[in-house]
Amino acid sequence: MGDFKIELKGLRFIARIGVGEQERLVGNEFIVDVSYSFPANHFVKEKLESTISYADIYDITSNKMKEKWLLLESVAKAISDDIHLKFPIINSLSVSVTKTSVPVDGMDGTATVTLES
Repeated sequence: MGDFKIELKGLRFIARIGVGEQERLVGNEFIVDVSYSFPANHFVKEKLESTISYADIYDITSNKMKEKWLLLESVAKAISDDIHLKFPIINSLSVSVTKTSVPVDGMDGTATVTLES
């Protein structure tokens, strides 16, 4: 029967993630993308409780982005772990965290970490 795939793209946060003390003090802009799939045979037409609400996924993501982190990998893993814990029916999950302003001399661009589980 297949899987449903749901994607949240371009979620913007000001978060305190970074190795530099100033990054964790002041914060920086981050973009998070989350996509997940679950079995379509789990879904019952027009029954909210038979799907995985993207509002719930957003809440988990938002709560983790409010914490202080040293590494993008750490926050991506924490988001992934919490989603899998709350929704064990998920078949696949991808969490990408992008730092829009990277404090590296001469670097013009972004840095993204993606965890696929």
